[in-house]
Amino acid sequence: MRTRGKGSMRIKKKAIHKTTTTDDKRLQNTLKRREVNAIPAIEEVNIFEEDVVIQFINPKVHASIPVNTWVVGGSPQTKEYSLSLSLC
Repeated sequence: MRTRGKGSMRIKKKAIHKTTTTDDKRLQNTLKRREVNAIPAIEEVNIFEEDVVIQFINPKVHASIPVNTWVVGGSPQTKEYSLSLSLC
């Protein structure tokens, strides 16, 4: 990119970094369009895979039951399957 004229030096174009808030806003707008509502008072969510469990403590859960759409937000913890059963 040149700033002055034909014989001038070129300068590097500065990279513009996008923030993650745009992704969050996009997600919130999509959830509004899908008519997803917050579900209060959920203390724990467990997602079972082959030999591990992904566990959310006090998650933010949104759902649209007629279209079978669930959104779970929060910080996950990954545990072994046998350890999580002994904690219950």
